[in-house]
Amino acid sequence: MKHAPVNVAVTHAVVTHVPIADIVIGERRRTKLGRLNALVASIKANGLVHPILLRGTTLVAGHRRLEACRSLNMKTIPARQVAHMTDEELRAIELDENTAREGLTTLEASRTRLAQIRQAEADLKSKAVSVPSGNEKRPHRKTGRAPTGRPPETNSMRGVAEATGISPAEQDRVERHVALAEQYPFLQRSGWGRPDALDAGQYLNQLPEADRGPIAALLNQPGIPPEKALPCLAHAVEMESAARRHVIALSTDPDDLKRREALTILAKVPPPADPALGAVSEMVDLGRRATGLCRMPQFRSRIADTTKQISDIYREFSAADKEARRNGQTVC
Repeated sequence: MKHAPVNVAVTHAVVTHVPIADIVIGERRRTKLGRLNALVASIKANGLVHPILLRGTTLVAGHRRLEACRSLNMKTIPARQVAHMTDEELRAIELDENTAREGLTTLEASRTRLAQIRQAEADLKSKAVSVPSGNEKRPHRKTGRAPTGRPPETNSMRGVAEATGISPAEQDRVERHVALAEQYPFLQRSGWGRPDALDAGQYLNQLPEADRGPIAALLNQPGIPPEKALPCLAHAVEMESAARRHVIALSTDPDDLKRREALTILAKVPPPADPALGAVSEMVDLGRRATGLCRMPQFRSRIADTTKQISDIYREFSAADKEARRNGQTVC
């Protein structure tokens, strides 16, 4: 019998951090969890991307994720509450979650982990504020001086790591990835993984602040994957200031050819061909076709002669254009 379709947007439910020790497994359709090594390694490196689902403290979906986090000695786990759903809907979720879930992009995964980090920081700060005043350090009874030493950090990366399983190094990478993607939209394009985005950020940070935005905007267009964009950024860093400003000026020119030329300079490839070349080539093709179709000999010969003249012009034009682009000259 088919189960009823789930009509509730579970992903809109608020994510909270729930103590793992409080979660009740209850009756599960899946009795064998299988090997958890790969999942444990993924959570250890990247944090938990998909929160588990709970009804109160009872687990609805995410048994393998729960056990993987438990094996990492995590104290809390990200969870969404689905108490408002019916038993039939919850059973449907349990059946569908491994096949119907849509994978997150690298950026979405980083944003999810960043939300976990911020929640853990807030939890640590809340716990620190709620510590009874009797536990605070008091002045020494003999000297009357308060104890010295730096107070504990309520939102330390180590504390967050203990709460979430996200290492301090991973926390730093996640925060930098999200910040860079929000500042430079081209890093949000398809194909941009986190390592590539972090590499791009290093190049951009080496540029003068005034040049970062225009260079990033020039790369924010389809057809420029990371493997092409990163060498462009490296070249932008190596360029003299005047040459880089010339590229930026070309990138904002109303002439589309000039804008394309800016990108070719950054990519260290010859400038684009003169746009008239394509039109002249079409004229040659049309002339040859017209010569073949013409039924009046006196006009056929004149069309053929004209086509030959245009063909000669195209050959000379093409050679001159190729030479100019080889020398890096701007086509006007």
